[in-house]
Amino acid sequence: MRPTKSIFRFTACLFLSALSVQAQSPVPWERQYKIKASDTARLTPADVAGPDGIVYPNWTRCGVQPLGPLGGGGIPNIKVAARIEEFGGTANDDADDSQALAKACEAAGDKGGGAVLLGEGTYYLDRPITVRRDGVVIRGKGPDKTRLIFRYAIPENGVVFYNPPAGSKVGPNTRIEMHAKPTDLMKMTIMIGEETIGAWARSTHSGNTFSFAVTGRDALAKAAPGEHTLKGVAEYKDGKKRTGQTPVTIDSKFNDTRAVADTRAVITFAGTGPAGPKIKLAEDGRRGDMKLQLTTTTGLRKGDCIFIDGPATDRWKKLTQNACLWGSYRNYALVVEAVEGSTISLNQPLRIEFPIIDGSYVQKTLPIRRCGVESLYIKQAENLWISTVIFYHGWNCWAKNVTIKKCGRFPVYGSMAKWCEIRDCKFDDAWFKGGGGTAYTGWDRCWDCLIENIETFKMRHAPCFQWAASGNVIRKSAFHESDGQWHAGWTNENLIEQCVITSVQGNGGYGYGMWASPPADTAHGPNGPRNVVYNCDVTSVKAGLWMGGMNENWIILHNRFTVDSGPGVFAKTVSFDHIIKNNVFLLKDEKSPMVHLATPDCIGVEIENNTLKGGNAKILQGPAEPAITKNNKPEKLEPAPRPTPNIPSIYEWQLKNVKTK
Repeated sequence: MRPTKSIFRFTACLFLSALSVQAQSPVPWERQYKIKASDTARLTPADVAGPDGIVYPNWTRCGVQPLGPLGGGGIPNIKVAARIEEFGGTANDDADDSQALAKACEAAGDKGGGAVLLGEGTYYLDRPITVRRDGVVIRGKGPDKTRLIFRYAIPENGVVFYNPPAGSKVGPNTRIEMHAKPTDLMKMTIMIGEETIGAWARSTHSGNTFSFAVTGRDALAKAAPGEHTLKGVAEYKDGKKRTGQTPVTIDSKFNDTRAVADTRAVITFAGTGPAGPKIKLAEDGRRGDMKLQLTTTTGLRKGDCIFIDGPATDRWKKLTQNACLWGSYRNYALVVEAVEGSTISLNQPLRIEFPIIDGSYVQKTLPIRRCGVESLYIKQAENLWISTVIFYHGWNCWAKNVTIKKCGRFPVYGSMAKWCEIRDCKFDDAWFKGGGGTAYTGWDRCWDCLIENIETFKMRHAPCFQWAASGNVIRKSAFHESDGQWHAGWTNENLIEQCVITSVQGNGGYGYGMWASPPADTAHGPNGPRNVVYNCDVTSVKAGLWMGGMNENWIILHNRFTVDSGPGVFAKTVSFDHIIKNNVFLLKDEKSPMVHLATPDCIGVEIENNTLKGGNAKILQGPAEPAITKNNKPEKLEPAPRPTPNIPSIYEWQLKNVKTK
């Protein structure tokens, strides 16, 4: 670790440096990421000097990690611990198998983990499944042999209470959840008698919402102990209302320990999440640091999982011109390797800065670990905003050899997840493709996760990174009829390589080959530094790569972009220090340049050894002056093969050539 400084001195230096940078250049902070391999004094453990002299993020710790110091990484082969038939599940009988699957998963957890085996045939789930025990894997005989059909449905003319069961007690911590048909749903209200205890109203990002929940504590504030009736009211765009009700007994002393299946997914692998206080940093966490100075280390031990957050303060939002009023931006997840006084040692280097001026903190988290789904076909039969599989606070979890048909929201997804892996899967179509977050394939608030060898059809945004996702790799995959996205929230140091992306607009995509949200976007905010696109084939209606701003040192190498209308690469609003090298651009209109730097603050861009086929024959357009533009060749529009780099995969090169602990 580099030498530390006092809090006052370091923060003062940062402040003065920022003032100096703003006075001398159009970028609002000190430039960090475009480092030459020869500049060894600037390299940190977060950097890898590549064989081409370009410095990349470090992706050597992606995907499922070894269980012990001598074990190999990757998805393990887990022994069978239970069979669904042992708990009442039967294939092909049209009966609900959700209770049998839930009991089998619990039994596998009781044994310390193991696979729950489903035989050949079709099983039906009339309720979601939530796994809360480590090491549980749900496994079929193959997607062509084992089918799961999720058919939970809401009555056409009514409202239902998903929880609590009719006639049961309601205590302070009871979850009260109503469901209503989602199409044109505008408002949901939960009442007890004639008293309203909670209401939901549609907003910009409500999507295909169908559920709303309050706690028993809300009911206790409105009703005395005793027998009552819960009433749910759903109001629709046409002015019509639908209602449903259920009898309950209010009991302030009832400690509700019932485990209610989570409705975020058909199958949710759910960790506990945050545990303990938020502990503020005592000194700035800097890119490459593997130690953190904290205000206290009370409660932290070696082996603890921690979450680090740099809150999106007004200061930081002003610096980044971020107009979004919500969301996650500067996050990471790590393991504590040692505690010495007020210092903790980390298992990996920080990828970005976590300054104390913004109140950066760490918090212990309790994930679910080493769970997965394997060798299954899963279909969602109803148009409900439920994902198919979610790893929520999941670490080292996976999906392998899974086919998903018509997901309700996301097919397989991570949220607050680390070291997860999705491979050898096929995701085909989604019920809902409107706004609010749906039909995405990728990583959301996930770190060091891996997607490999998957194929998607008719998704909205795929591949996709959003909300603080960093250090993730998506590779060797094909994405049909969707656009690639850095969709929101300061995503950084992610890699897309050896992928084929065919972008269209009919499934809710924007039509760009790849799109990165701009800072002025009040729904998404800007994206962060050093995302990489390497050896991909991208076809699009609009610009091949559209970068909205505040993007530092994106690395675009060895790709082919085929564009119907628009430039190969477009950048604006402090999108700077990029490396655009060894690409082929096929631009079908006669008006667009290869690269359009639309604002003067797009400085430091290197444009080298690219081939332009068609367009307006201009390599560069716009007011910004690049750092390098050389050996670029404009040619007439005609078919051209993809580039064939000497190193086809920069990810595999790192695994073979970079030593990790």
